[in-house]
Amino acid sequence: PPPARPWTDDLESDLQRILTVGEECISEQELRNLILAKGRGTEKYADDDNNDDDAAETAAATTAESDTNPTANGPDITPRIRLYDGFEPSGRMHIAQGLLKSVNVNKCTSPGTHSTFCFWVADWFALMNDKMGGDLSKIVTVGKYLIEVWKAAGMDLTNVEFRWASEEITENANVYWPIMLDVARRFNVTRIKKCCQIMGRLEGSLTAAQVLYPLMQCTDVFFLKADICQLGVDQRKVNMLAREYCDAAKKRFKPVILSHHMLYGLKEGQEKMSKSDPDSAVFMEDTVEDVERKIQRAYCPTSVKVVADDGGGETPNNTNNSENVDAGKESMHLTADDLKNPILDYVKHIVLSPPGATFACATAASPDGKTYDNYSDVEEDFLSGDITPEQLKRALIDALNELLQPVRDHFANDDTARGLLEEIREYKRNAAPAASSEDVAPKAPRLDLVGAGVVPPGSHLVFAPLPNSNPTLQSAADLLAKLEAVAEDDDNAPRVLMLLDWTARVNGALDADTKLIAAYHSVLLSSLRALDEHFHGEDGKSVMKNVTVITQSEAILKDPSNYWISVINAGRHFTLDAVMGIGLGLGEGMKDSEGVGKVIGRLMMVADVLAVNPKSIALDATTVDNGEEVVDGVASMKLDGEEAKSVEAHLIQQFYSAKLSHPALASALPLPQIMHVTSGPKLALQPPRESDAHKMESDEYFLADDPKVHGKSKVKKAFCEPGNVGFCPPIELLAYFGGLSGNGEGGEVKISRSPDNGGDVTYSTKSAILADFEAGTLHPGDLKGAVSAVMVGVLTRTSAGIKADGEAAKGVKALKAFEKKMAKQKKK
Repeated sequence: PPPARPWTDDLESDLQRILTVGEECISEQELRNLILAKGRGTEKYADDDNNDDDAAETAAATTAESDTNPTANGPDITPRIRLYDGFEPSGRMHIAQGLLKSVNVNKCTSPGTHSTFCFWVADWFALMNDKMGGDLSKIVTVGKYLIEVWKAAGMDLTNVEFRWASEEITENANVYWPIMLDVARRFNVTRIKKCCQIMGRLEGSLTAAQVLYPLMQCTDVFFLKADICQLGVDQRKVNMLAREYCDAAKKRFKPVILSHHMLYGLKEGQEKMSKSDPDSAVFMEDTVEDVERKIQRAYCPTSVKVVADDGGGETPNNTNNSENVDAGKESMHLTADDLKNPILDYVKHIVLSPPGATFACATAASPDGKTYDNYSDVEEDFLSGDITPEQLKRALIDALNELLQPVRDHFANDDTARGLLEEIREYKRNAAPAASSEDVAPKAPRLDLVGAGVVPPGSHLVFAPLPNSNPTLQSAADLLAKLEAVAEDDDNAPRVLMLLDWTARVNGALDADTKLIAAYHSVLLSSLRALDEHFHGEDGKSVMKNVTVITQSEAILKDPSNYWISVINAGRHFTLDAVMGIGLGLGEGMKDSEGVGKVIGRLMMVADVLAVNPKSIALDATTVDNGEEVVDGVASMKLDGEEAKSVEAHLIQQFYSAKLSHPALASALPLPQIMHVTSGPKLALQPPRESDAHKMESDEYFLADDPKVHGKSKVKKAFCEPGNVGFCPPIELLAYFGGLSGNGEGGEVKISRSPDNGGDVTYSTKSAILADFEAGTLHPGDLKGAVSAVMVGVLTRTSAGIKADGEAAKGVKALKAFEKKMAKQKKK
């Protein structure tokens, strides 16, 4: 609840002034509460309480939120109202971004309001988009130039701060990206598609990267700790996403959405201005002649243009009556306006927007000019014919040039501004001509873990499975099989095992709890080492001794900027449908109702492969009903010749082919050999259930199983139909953990039997066991007795390994506690 203090006339004045900025406010009551909590009258200065030993430290920590000119009592140390908007310093500034934004900032940060306006300078995105030749220093220069434009346009910078994304995202990557991952895991594809308007794209033509942009913009809100999102109406849906995220993440205070009006383009039918069309808007650097030409040619209707509708009646032009309008086609305006006259729009939102502004225009009744101080009178006189289009345009030209002249003068007379402008002009003059794609290797920004010394070159890469609360013995065995699956002529190849903790978070594994994810990995690694020791002892054939284990997040933070640029570049290359697996001939693919985190995880996998630059990758497989082997899961890929057999394999193969085929890149980043591991063990104890809901604890072994409790009991319950060798779990367990091979070169297992059953027998091949069991000479009871002893031994070894590892031991307890918690929630 807001602080218990009275609502004053000054607070009401602040509220009403801020409300004039937006075409919509969500919500006014929340804005009122915010002003009460952080606005005028809540100031506290460092020296106000001499007994506060922490005052100086607190003041230093909050310098960024203090007035540029602190009072005599020291800097303000109380939280201020924080508003935010962002801009990419990559091109020209149109008049709405320059003049309208200056007016809006001044209204929101008027002296005494106790507010700070934060501009998110998206120079990192300009770098990612290869603006200014991908030269960050030039991009920063453009950013500084735009700030000078605002200064000249009258923006009061006293309570304004500029946060440069290139610095903030890189230096605080451990804060920024986890927020983005958390945002992504809480929404499905359908919801994120609705935000596509911020890219001006239709839903059906989205690239995969275009679902990442709104997730990042939503992240900006919370990273910057914004109280108010003060952006255009075109950003409304992603701002609403931020409010919905607060509900999903159980955040108490939602950002207030204050959406300003979007100016029409100067041409007929343009819902907003376009930087790509110089005649669609007046720009801040336009000359007097430019303004004259653009306004004189602009669309200026005096009445609503109507068109025949399908029913034979008439409707206003540009009106879309569909309830399911594609987001890229939706109107950028919240108030009804059938006329859509851009000249009137400029008068209302540019000329008459500043407090106390006037507009002088000749009319039929006053040919020498009439002065207006409110827009409604201008509109009334224009629609009545008292003001002609020619008179309105002439008056607007004069008014705009008067507003723009201080900007022209500033860049002519101020040394700093003039220097920045000259630098930018020099960039344009010296811009290198576009080179042939055959001559110059395309840029391929990526995280380079080999160059950083994190992983060895020419490695064999394996991805750990997504974590769960009860890791299975099957998952550890599969992982060990993938680590062993190197090329035949490369047994000593270095292995890399990547623990996908951030992919786990974005997919919501273990409720995205970092401690639980780490707990799972600790248990998994301890079990892998125990299994490796079971099979290889301490000899030189040990697999884990030659494995470099890396945690995904720690690797990413070595060079987060290049890593995430590679993720986004992968997303740009593919359509969203392709990353979702739609239309690839690889099954139905994802549904829009599924979490968008899965899309992000697949793009991250491409970046992970680029980062490790492996010689080979080993992945697992499943079998579908028709018996055809396909791959499944977050780390499943297969290449059969040139044909990809999974979405992930398709993405990697196509990205390498399209983006890394230039000889200069292909030699440094060759396509890795992608192996599909089909010979892994099958450790299920029961036939497949109809659904996961029907699974039972006795269906398989788990890494946390107690050897004394579960070693024998689960074998006793295992499916073992006499003579059935098509599915016989005990034989699979005995063959795998007994080390039996198909050719007799492996280990041996002894099955104890009574003399009546033929006496003890020793087997060195799995095929021999199958033959005797099928013939009926090996009884299920005798078989299970031998398997029980083996499984008690295996579980004893894995259990000892976990107990000897303090983190793994704690991990088992944490995972069990989480599983109990989830079970209780299901019962509710």
